[in-house]
Amino acid sequence: MLLTLSVSDSAIAEDSRDEAGKNPASPEPVTAEQHLQRPAVEAGAVKDGRRPNDLINESSPYLLQHAYNRVNWHAWGEAAFEKARKENKPIFLSIGYSTCHWCHVMAAESFDNKKIADFLNSYFVCIKVDREQRPDIDAVYLAATRIISGYGGWPMNVFLDNQLRPFHAATYYPPFSSVTKTGFYEVITQIQLLWKEQPELIDQLASKVTEIIAQHIDDTSQAVKLSEDVYTRALAQIEEIYDDETGGFSAAPKFPRPGIFAFLNQQIINQSINKQAARKMLNKTLDAMAAGGIYDQLAGGFHRYSVDEYWQLPHFEKMLYTQALMVLAYSDYYQLDARDDYRALVFATLEFVMQEMRSPDGGFYSALDADSEISGKPGEHAEGAYYLWQSAELKKILTDDEFAFTKNYFSIQDNGNIFTDPSEEFANLNVLHVDDARPTTPLTTQQNNLLISSREKLIAYRRQRPKPHLDDKIITAWNGMMISAFCRASVAFDNKDFLRLAEQGLVFIRKNLYDNTAQTLFRQYRNQHRVNNPAQSAEATLADYAWLIYSLLEVYQAGANKRWLQWALELQKKQQELFFDKSSQAYFESSASDANILFRSKTIYDGALPAANAITLSNLRSFALLSESVVEKNRYNAQAEALIGSFAETINHNPSAAAMLLAIESRAAKTMSTLKK
Repeated sequence: MLLTLSVSDSAIAEDSRDEAGKNPASPEPVTAEQHLQRPAVEAGAVKDGRRPNDLINESSPYLLQHAYNRVNWHAWGEAAFEKARKENKPIFLSIGYSTCHWCHVMAAESFDNKKIADFLNSYFVCIKVDREQRPDIDAVYLAATRIISGYGGWPMNVFLDNQLRPFHAATYYPPFSSVTKTGFYEVITQIQLLWKEQPELIDQLASKVTEIIAQHIDDTSQAVKLSEDVYTRALAQIEEIYDDETGGFSAAPKFPRPGIFAFLNQQIINQSINKQAARKMLNKTLDAMAAGGIYDQLAGGFHRYSVDEYWQLPHFEKMLYTQALMVLAYSDYYQLDARDDYRALVFATLEFVMQEMRSPDGGFYSALDADSEISGKPGEHAEGAYYLWQSAELKKILTDDEFAFTKNYFSIQDNGNIFTDPSEEFANLNVLHVDDARPTTPLTTQQNNLLISSREKLIAYRRQRPKPHLDDKIITAWNGMMISAFCRASVAFDNKDFLRLAEQGLVFIRKNLYDNTAQTLFRQYRNQHRVNNPAQSAEATLADYAWLIYSLLEVYQAGANKRWLQWALELQKKQQELFFDKSSQAYFESSASDANILFRSKTIYDGALPAANAITLSNLRSFALLSESVVEKNRYNAQAEALIGSFAETINHNPSAAAMLLAIESRAAKTMSTLKK
């Protein structure tokens, strides 16, 4: 309830939320147009007599999804802010992304509800933001949401005053109140009343929340050294949160933790005293994910996270960054333990990306939705509809021998095998995951043939279902991750085709997301076939520069083409101009071009993605290693040391939360030690 809102100033917590190497089925690539669902949405809205709101001129797929809502949405910008000031109305800021399940739910329940929309349109100025397009805006108001409600997530619903200061925030609301839950309509009516009758309370709340955000948005402090035991303590913390039974590093929901994976991998490489503990945790976790429903057992690729603790029931989104970071993790571990099943997993995941997430000209799309239309039920959508199976359905598709094997291998149950289902969304449905009780001995030739033939049939059948919505925007940072993944796999598996695909990705970014004259990047490209929309939008963030530079250095070291090194040096110079903070010697995560952003964050703790400052550290160490000039080598190393010093106090306080930086610095120390010998 809004009236009982209390603001906590506790620290902001992280969200908890076949023949080897060859996919047995290789159908024709799926095109973006086969996935896109927005035209059908538009057609239905126009049929109802609705006119589009201001979002119709945007390039973001997420914003375009809401262009025909009953809510009169505005894009983030001065026009909307001026309207709020002129009319003395609070701002309702809604943040999400196009493949977000609960964003879809709230849009259908609330933003297309006439009663709710009419109230919002009368008493608020409503603004929509795509968090993937504008992570700088998202970072500020995610911090506010965690402070106010105790947790964060999307859809994110934030209420701002005319100075853009947040005073109330939460995630999903049902449309109307029930005995157990506060409804969105009750919230907005209370806020409107407070705005009118108690403006001083609004001001107090906004001031307090803004003050707390300022304390937590910057992880830098006066320069100190990393503590001598920082790596040991990081590993001890990781052991404390490690799930010894099912792998992973949290309770449910379980997310892949790429920073921790990289740290553990480096501990093994460095022959640390704790390498056996690191190997055990990493091996068990990678095995559990590979066998679980979080991994698409048919077509390859990883879903975003597991709803349960066993990695069996995923949240069915497939994000580009998840594919990239998992390929990096499995490729790195493969070089320590050359297992055929890990090789097959990497190849299948990369083939999935090439089939369904790669544009014809070499860029990589952002994500596939968790939801899709239910086969045979036009207009009805459900999470996981594309991926889930009824036992009787499998029996019809497969031969008796194939079904008998598949039922055992994937733990298929007649009444469904999903037991973490509080909302009863998945009754009588099965998610394909390798049976926990299956012996670890290799499959016989007969069993392997049954697995291959079953997969071929099920993939072919599944491709006839309505496909999940594809977010076809191309994000520079995520493309940098994916390019790095192809490059790393090319080295791990001695595959020149992967390196060629990585280079094609770089060519795409240079052509479509780089201003050669200004030597600056864009964050997003979208070839959306709308003449009134720009294909390029949003300035690049630190993550865009850092990950693109990272990928350029990887590709250069794998192929020795100096054009990539030269471009990396150009980008590093521009990154220094746009993001470097001289006072702390670290990097802001956004540029200073949008004066409406309350704060520019500087963080080092990993979230769903590794900290951009950690990737920058890796780049600085790589530049130092590759420099032929002693002066340049010393300069880059000095910058790296200064960056570490600025974050050292924060890292010393909670080292496992900065696992990616520690992995990178540990690798650099190992490399320098080897070179000295």
